[in-house]
Amino acid sequence: MTRRTALRVAGLALLACGVAALILPARWIMAALPADWPLAVVDARGTIWSGSATLAVGPPARRRTLPQPVHWRLAFPSGPGLIVSHPWLGGPVSVTPSWKGIRVSAQTLQLPAAVLGTLDARIAAIGPAGELSVKWPATFIAPARQDAGARLLDIEWRHAASSLTPIRPLGDYVLALKRGAHGQADLLLRTRQGPLRLDGAGTLDSRGLRFDGTAQADPAADAHTHAGLHDLLAALGPQKNNQALLSFR
Repeated sequence: MTRRTALRVAGLALLACGVAALILPARWIMAALPADWPLAVVDARGTIWSGSATLAVGPPARRRTLPQPVHWRLAFPSGPGLIVSHPWLGGPVSVTPSWKGIRVSAQTLQLPAAVLGTLDARIAAIGPAGELSVKWPATFIAPARQDAGARLLDIEWRHAASSLTPIRPLGDYVLALKRGAHGQADLLLRTRQGPLRLDGAGTLDSRGLRFDGTAQADPAADAHTHAGLHDLLAALGPQKNNQALLSFR
């Protein structure tokens, strides 16, 4: 084979690979995600460059399918990347790859608080209700180790409620995730306001979630509120010093 023929064959092979990449079916995404992730693709249409998919959130045994599909398309706002959209997003999200990693634009995601029930059977048992907002800054995902302390996610549970108590609202809560040491994420749960006080801390890494905290009625609340929160606190965990001990593994 002459040099010129070899170059032609190589060029045709590269062209074929490029065309194949453009028409790769979106369903390949379903196989690409790890089986134990808290996010799964249950159906996908189109190609990996322009398509839609139905997502499910939660661990494998407790996943809940989102009612509307997520859509994406290839765009070139500042280089080739994907624009992702969903009715629950505050706006489109751009995902731009580079040789160093993947850049994801800042955005917010609004969810019904009922999705909290996918995390653990105890949370599902209390029938969570209210508004859930997930907010993240512009993020760069890279294989290289990132600086600890960087903000990853802020999850807000506003106007929280439970089917186990008539006390409404229970309060407003924030779970902050920051980049920790050795590739883990550090979690901090705090109460902004409300008669139910939730506090705790933990970590999230490749081995899973480890979280410890407490739930209790606000000591300043009246006797009616304390009585109304009794069943809810009993369902959340064992009692010690008028607090429900929260432990998730």
